[in-house]
Order: sequence, then structure tokens, then C-alpha cells
Amino acid sequence: MNLIVKNEDRAVLGILFVCKFVLLKSYRNSHFMIDTIKTVGIYFFISTLLIGCYESFGGLKPGYDTKEAKDLSAICAGYTFYDLYGSDSAMIPSGYEKRYTSKVIGLDNQFQIFKNQDGIGVIHFRGSTSEISSWVENMYSAMIPATGVIKVNGVEHAYSFANDPGASVHSGYALAIVLMSDELMQQIDLLKTDGVTELLICGHSQGGALTNLAKAYLENMSRYKLLVDMKFKAYAFANPMCGNDKFAAEFIDRFGGQGWSFSTVNPADMVIHMPVHYQETNPFSLNSFKEALYSGQPLNFRKMGMDLLIQKFEPTVTSYIQTSNKIIDKFVYTTHNMVKMPEYTEDINYFELETVISLPPFEYPKVKLDTAGMSPLELAANPVDDDGNYYRKEPAFFQHKPYNYYVAILKKYYRDEYEALDVKYLPENL
Repeated sequence: MNLIVKNEDRAVLGILFVCKFVLLKSYRNSHFMIDTIKTVGIYFFISTLLIGCYESFGGLKPGYDTKEAKDLSAICAGYTFYDLYGSDSAMIPSGYEKRYTSKVIGLDNQFQIFKNQDGIGVIHFRGSTSEISSWVENMYSAMIPATGVIKVNGVEHAYSFANDPGASVHSGYALAIVLMSDELMQQIDLLKTDGVTELLICGHSQGGALTNLAKAYLENMSRYKLLVDMKFKAYAFANPMCGNDKFAAEFIDRFGGQGWSFSTVNPADMVIHMPVHYQETNPFSLNSFKEALYSGQPLNFRKMGMDLLIQKFEPTVTSYIQTSNKIIDKFVYTTHNMVKMPEYTEDINYFELETVISLPPFEYPKVKLDTAGMSPLELAANPVDDDGNYYRKEPAFFQHKPYNYYVAILKKYYRDEYEALDVKYLPENL
């Protein structure tokens, strides 16, 4: 059953009215025992019909949907497959059609548009690439106001990621969204013309940060009339942080806490702890120890020491970040359409945004090394077992790889599909 109803509430009330009419008719025209049997039978029949119709009303609903997460994590791994094997077809889930791949925009950003068999659109942001400009975007981490104007080629582009005047966001990621916005709106317009009014937004790593900011941007930019009546749900994977505490608090209140935005992370993934986050109160205070005790989390003295160090030298750290980013300003201005950014805010402390779904750390397989010709120094860098066999050391970014996120989601939520996987680790990731 695939009903298309513009107003779900009125449709449900209509079905309930029919239920009431049928049951009253049955009650008035039947004997007591027959009436009871009929009533129960009709009740169950119409309840089943009601549930089926209600489920067909709309695709997107609040809450973490493991099917959505599985499909979108597969799409996010598609760029890896395209880079390694020349095609992403192996990772495109059944029922999804790729409609569009954008040109490379700004600091080596790109997005794709999909539509699935349920009539839901998908915006997929590519993560970091090996290009220098892509990593410049990541390092462009001085914050700017969450609402303001970015000038490109002399043309002012108003933007808004939050309503709170104290909210600040990552310069590089905000710039990427603004530079992609015109092409993104064109594609949303095409989808809407095709009857799509619900959109999933996804991305891995840098693409996950762009997912979060795109969600905020699309929800806040009411000047785009085509966004009226559009529904957006976001799934970020392995995403770095992209805003300060005020931005995070508003985002959580409006989206994460309402079940419309999620971040799927692996705690062992170093990228999710970037750019800079530190505890603003004394990490060695009695309250901090009490909070750790009540939460059941072990004390991380290394992190606590780093928090204290950043607090002590916060003005110096802020000055360093802003000074280095002024160099990036000049690079962006001269190489990317004469971009003029807003003045930086003084905040450098980033916070997690949305509802976080944690995956267990990814298990690195034991890959035995051929030690012939290896020096003692080279051998010492790799793990060894009791029998003297050496194994390959886990690469620094193994816990961050998009395909590993997809596999981990299968392992946690779809065990049969995980067991049926022919390839649980990409050789290039090992």
C-alpha cells in the first residue's frame, strides 16, 4: 500500500471516523453475541488497515532508524569504492537511484543526490580528500558568528546556522556550505518538482560536519521559499565538531533532542574529538571527580591535564588559531573566488552537537608479517605474540574509515548481513 496524503492527521481522523460509523452500525443492528464477534473482527481489521495506512503516510519519522543508518553509511562508503575501484555501485543500497553528482566546489567539496523507492531524497556530502585545499578546510577552524554574511566575488551571501547571537561555527565548514548552497538549492528544487518533500542528509568525516551544518542551514534559511514544507533528517558519521556550546545547545534542542539528527561515532576514532574541546571548569575539582564517579566513566588524567593546560593558556591558543587562520584567509581569498569572511569570534572551544550513537571500536585483524629483511627497529614498531610472530600494526586512521563504519553498523544491528559479507575489511585499509 502506498498512499500519498498531504495531511496525515486529517487522513487518520477520517479513518477513525469510518471506524466509529462501522462499529456503531454493527452495534445497533446485531444481536449481542454476534455483535461482539463482529465488533472485535472489524476492530482488528480496521486497526491493521489504520496502522498500514499510517506507516505509508510518510517516510521520515523522528528517531534513530537502523535501516536508514545502514543505507546511508553504505552510500558514504561509496566515494571510497569509487576512488579505489572506479565505481561505487557495490555500495549503493537496493532501491536507491543516484540522480546527481555535483562539480567540485570551493575547497574540494562535492555532494550527491539520491532518491529511494519510497520517494525520499538523499543529500550526501563527500568527506576529506587528499587535496591540500580539503585539509585547509579542516584546519580553517577559527569560529565565525553562526549568522552573518560571507562575500564571494564581491557578492554578499547571507547565511544562518542558528538563532542564538552567541552561537559560533567552524569557518571552513560554514564556507563550504555557503559555496555549495546555490547548486544545492537547484537540486532540492528539482527533487521538489519531482514530488520529493522529505530529505535525508548524510556524510562521513568532513562530510559529517557538513551534514550537521547543512541541516542547520536548511532549517534556518527561510528566505528560500522552496524549503517551505520540506522535512530534513540528518545522519552524520565519524564527524568532527563544528560549533561552540551555544550552537550545540540550540542544535540539540531543536534537532538532536527531537530525533531529527544523529551522529554515529566510534569512540576510538580520533577525528570525532577534533578540532579543540576542553572542559571549561577545573578538571581536577571535587565536582569533576564526583561527576566521573556518578557516570561510571574512568578518569582520563591525560585529558584532564590537557584541559587544564588549554585553560591556562587559552588566550595564547586562541591567538595562535586566529593568526594561522588569517594565513588561510589569504589563501582562500586568492585561490577561491575572492572570499571575504566575517570577523572571528573569540571562542575556540567546540562541542558535540546531536544525539550520539556509539559503535564498538573496530577490531583490527591479525595480519602476519613477513619479517625477512626487516630491521630490528622496523620489527619493534609492530606487535608480537608469545611465539615471536610479528603482526602488522594498526594504521592511525583505521578506526575512521567509512567502510569500517558500514561494517560495524551491520555487525551491531544486522548480524546476518554482517556474517554474509564477503569482504569485512578493505585490503587498502589494512
